[in-house]
Parts: sequence; C-alpha cells; structure tokens
Amino acid sequence: MNIRELDLNLLLVFDAIYIERSISKAAAKLGMSQPAVSNALRRLRHFTGDTLFYKAGTGVAPTRTAMTLAVPIGHALDTVERGLSSVRSFDPATSTRTFRIGVNDVVHNTLVPALVGLTRREAPHIMLEFVLQDSDRAADSLKGGELDIALLPGFVIGNDLASQKVWEERFAIIMSRSHPFANRDRLTKDDLRELNFVATTHVKRLRGFLDEVFRQNGVERTVACAVADTQNLYPLVAVSDLVALVGVYFAEQYNTDGSLVMFDTPFPVPNIDAHIAWTSEADADEGHKWIRDHVIDILITGSRMRDRARPADLLG
Repeated sequence: MNIRELDLNLLLVFDAIYIERSISKAAAKLGMSQPAVSNALRRLRHFTGDTLFYKAGTGVAPTRTAMTLAVPIGHALDTVERGLSSVRSFDPATSTRTFRIGVNDVVHNTLVPALVGLTRREAPHIMLEFVLQDSDRAADSLKGGELDIALLPGFVIGNDLASQKVWEERFAIIMSRSHPFANRDRLTKDDLRELNFVATTHVKRLRGFLDEVFRQNGVERTVACAVADTQNLYPLVAVSDLVALVGVYFAEQYNTDGSLVMFDTPFPVPNIDAHIAWTSEADADEGHKWIRDHVIDILITGSRMRDRARPADLLG
C-alpha cells in the first residue's frame, strides 16, 4: 500500500461516511452526488483491500479495518484543518471550528459552564469537545492532535510544549472528622506509617511523584484503595478510616459539610504548578489563542476566587 497512489480527497469521503453512517448523508455533507460518493468508496475499497462499510439498517456500519483507520484519518484531516485555519484570520462570530479540550473531574465544574456560556455568546458556531483526559497521556495526546488544550502538572511539560501556569497546588492530608487521629495537633512520620491511604488511578505520574517524596523522607505509605477519579475520593474519606494526600484547594471545595479535617505533612511536599498546555505549533493560530486565552482566564479567576473564599478552620 503506497500512500502516493491514493487520491487524498478520498479520505474526506471516508471520514464523512464514517461519521454519518450513511452514503446519502455523507454525499449531502460533502456537497457531492450519491453516485460520486459510492464511486469514491469503491476506489477506497480497492486501495485498502477491505469492504470498509457494510449495509446496516437504513445506512452502513464500519468494518474492523474502517474503525482502525478512522482515528488516524480523522486526526490527519483535523491537523490539516488546524494548519489552514492558522493562516486565516479568525472571527469568533462566524467560525465553525471544533476545539478539543482535555479536562478532569477537578476542573470540569469550574471550566465547562463558564467556557460554554462565553462561547455561546461570542462564538455560537464553534464546537467545544470536552474530553476526559488520561493525565498520563495528555502530553502525547496534544502532540498527536487528539487534544488542542490540556491541563498538566508543570513537572511533566517539556520544551516541545507551550504552557501557562493557572494555579499552584499545595498538598495536605485529609481524613474524616471521626478518624481516631483527627483530634491530634499534628501528624508525625510514625503516624503516616500507620495510616491507610486512598489514591486515584487516573494520575499515575503524579501519584508516583508524591510517593517518591514520602520515600525520600523515610515513609513508605500504605495505599489500601484506589478510586477512578478525584471527585469520589473525598466522600469516601469522609465515611471511612482511609486518608488521602490531596490538593488543598479542591479539598476545601468538596468539604462543604465540614466532615473532613486537614493536616500538613510532617515534612515539606513540593507544591505542584498546574498548567494549561498546547503545542508550540499552535502559538500563531489566532483561533487557538482565542480559546486558550479564555480557558486560562477562567481557571486563573477561579483560583483567585478560591483563595479569597478559603475557610480558616479546615486545617487540623
């Protein structure tokens, strides 16, 4: 299979059929006749040696080969579109671009409502896709074109990505107010060795970083449970004998009923800078700059509001 023998316009046809699951709908989307789309599909089938799509109900369904091809073809077309968009002037009022923004459960409630409200007012034809990012793969997802913007800890950002710090996260230990250690004035290293921690499974690199800080201070913490997201960590700690090492800002956000107490660690744990990151190639893209500036502004503003609203009595 030689890519030089392929009419690249056929990729647009493949992408449209894959998305629409219909030859006629793909034709309408592309502004082509149905016979022309069918002919393009025959050429693709000859080139790949696979039927690609088969009849299913009133439309078509992709074969396993088509599903395998859909991701790289979609990314390639998106990359070309972003490249062309970067040399055109950007008008938010008329743009129909799609932006893929990596989020996690920590920032979802702060970012999504504000950004959607803003774009609906200023850029009503823009499509926002919020993707629950795999934090350990987010940098690769940016470089591969799967994401336009992602939230990353500063220590994982290399020279091949551009970024802007949006807040600084301080870490502390939270436990239930009914925990046997909750009434202590402070925690010692010996206390940490006795405690059972709950962690998360979706930020392995950050967890490894924090585990190494503990080891360097002579403590091998016991992780008795790992949950799938940060949001579910706080209520679990509140009703169990488990404790967690978490960011202070968001522990305060979830401690609405006062069921948690918080302790500083008996040794320094470095603060983590949270950054919005993107590829260096997107720097000159006017549309990308428009959306990322709004994302950065919303998160920095949210961080400042949390600073002003911090309760004074959460620390144990």
